[in-house]
Amino acid sequence: MSDEELVLDIPEIDEQHQTFHEMMSKIGQLVPDMYKPMDDDQVDDVVDALYDLREFALLHFRTEEDYMSEVDYPELEQQKSEHERFLTDLTRMEAELMNGSAIPAIKVYNFLNDWYRDHVRNLDKPFGEFYSKN
Repeated sequence: MSDEELVLDIPEIDEQHQTFHEMMSKIGQLVPDMYKPMDDDQVDDVVDALYDLREFALLHFRTEEDYMSEVDYPELEQQKSEHERFLTDLTRMEAELMNGSAIPAIKVYNFLNDWYRDHVRNLDKPFGEFYSKN
């Protein structure tokens, strides 16, 4: 997927998407071998990064939903549901890591990357098109 496919042409949201992507990518930089279970220090670092990402996601989702409300976007409830599902899954992953589950960093990274690309391509991009017409 090209970067252009991730652009909505709504500057505030596009900037937040870029920040979200950078925060997500940080996970890959924290763990040298993403295919092995993480040691305790790596788990702590990844959990901290996931916490920061979750906090930013709350702000970002609120921003998106405000833009959607502004133009009476018909798929707003679906977006809210997907945002909530992501936050639930992310919180669950944080808890598993904190409770000692031997989750390789690649699983965390793939979850974040797959969700992000799928969500932007299939839900946010159509909103961007709707927003530009209203």
